[in-house]
Amino acid sequence: MTEPILRTALPDWLPSELPDTLADRIHPMNDNPVAQDARYVLCWLQQALRADENPLIELALHLANDLGLPVLVYHGMSQSYPHASDRLHWMLLGGSREVAQGCAARGIRMVSHVVRPGHIHRGLVYALAEDAALVVCEDHPTFVASWQSRNFAAKTDHAVLGVDAARLVPYRRLPDGLKTTPAFRKASGALRERYLGGVEPVEPAHPPYGGPLPFVPDALEGATDAQLHDLMAECEIDHSLPVSDEHPPSRETALRRVHDFCARQLARYKWTRNNPAAVGAGSELSPYLHFGMIAPWEVARDVHGADVHAAARWKYLDELLTWREWFHYQALHMPDFELFDGLPKRPRASLLDHADDPRDTVYGLDAMLHGRTDDETWNAAQRQWLVTGYMHNNLRMYWGKKIIGWTPDPKTAWNVACYINDRLSLDGRDPATYGNMRWCFGAAKPAYREQPVYGWVAPKSDRALRKRDGVPEWLSIWANAEHARLRVPNDWPEAPRPGRSEA
Repeated sequence: MTEPILRTALPDWLPSELPDTLADRIHPMNDNPVAQDARYVLCWLQQALRADENPLIELALHLANDLGLPVLVYHGMSQSYPHASDRLHWMLLGGSREVAQGCAARGIRMVSHVVRPGHIHRGLVYALAEDAALVVCEDHPTFVASWQSRNFAAKTDHAVLGVDAARLVPYRRLPDGLKTTPAFRKASGALRERYLGGVEPVEPAHPPYGGPLPFVPDALEGATDAQLHDLMAECEIDHSLPVSDEHPPSRETALRRVHDFCARQLARYKWTRNNPAAVGAGSELSPYLHFGMIAPWEVARDVHGADVHAAARWKYLDELLTWREWFHYQALHMPDFELFDGLPKRPRASLLDHADDPRDTVYGLDAMLHGRTDDETWNAAQRQWLVTGYMHNNLRMYWGKKIIGWTPDPKTAWNVACYINDRLSLDGRDPATYGNMRWCFGAAKPAYREQPVYGWVAPKSDRALRKRDGVPEWLSIWANAEHARLRVPNDWPEAPRPGRSEA
């Protein structure tokens, strides 16, 4: 069982001029001292893939300037993370390239390592830390970013500071014990204005680091798309899942989508958000938020500045800043948030009580993964995921509920839902999507009556969805969409667990 990280006091060696809004984002991950005779401050990026508006980089610059050192930014891409594929690697490679370009423009050295046959350097973070005064990394509650950061902080003898770069309101600054969405909304809402300005850029006081390194970095800064594709082809990852043309790995794309959404769709968002057939029904920013190519405060500032009705702004911001950050907060405080055993006791017990109920249909993983069931709505949602790496949120609710009735037992259903989500979705492997899954599996209010298979977990119909403008035609198109043929494991998937990383 993974234990939630508890809030700790900040070390007294932090610079006194550190802005409070940046200090609020810091979580010391061990009690080790700052190393002497160091060459740099190491800034280790995993998901916060942006060179600007990045609290990790700004904190590293504050510390480095105070210590009289340069900053070295590092990003590594392993072959062995769960569900490693062309789709996910492409986002990481493109993001790493942009960070390198942005850091170079700011006078900061950034180095990348893409693990592949003949280019495997295990434990590079540990090796780079040997010459570091301290390490700045990401404070994230789930999946690989969390596993690696915690493991590293526990084993290294260097000071490690985790930084919250993924949420507007740092989740460790919220009170413990918030149990409901309204309670979270009130607590978070009271603090949002404090953090809306983001983080002020810091000028490096020293030239870029030019000293020795324990490896030869991959020169991504000047790489073309074709060169990145060639590099990706060398990696031993899942090449059967193609990249998403609809979501280029670009901060510029994310920023442009925010501006366009606020100008063209935000005014209608409250009324169209539940219709997947509506043009611009959603902002489709979740992949860029997941990979850290854009900060939530950047989105929130544009929304606040939009010339639309206050109700339209409120609804979008409630999705971005209440629901998304509520799931992140829950993931911090709830052990095993991404596992079936981490579901609330009552719905989990109810599902298990009905585990032996006969199912009308049990589909194999191959049929579900490729959207080949007898349910047109479900197939359309699944094939949209296969092709684009994105699924409309309203469809996700229906999609997740149906899997409970199509698999041999509820724990298998949970693992299948997470496996498909984490493998296909550009915003999978994330507290927000695990929170959506938990909703599907009964974390919200119980059903009005107990039913076979579902127990007191409410099922969901697609009747209302099909009545919306354009939806029947949209479903027909996507349910028959051409898609890649993926490799499928022989056994039902199990939940991913922490493991060794090559990077």
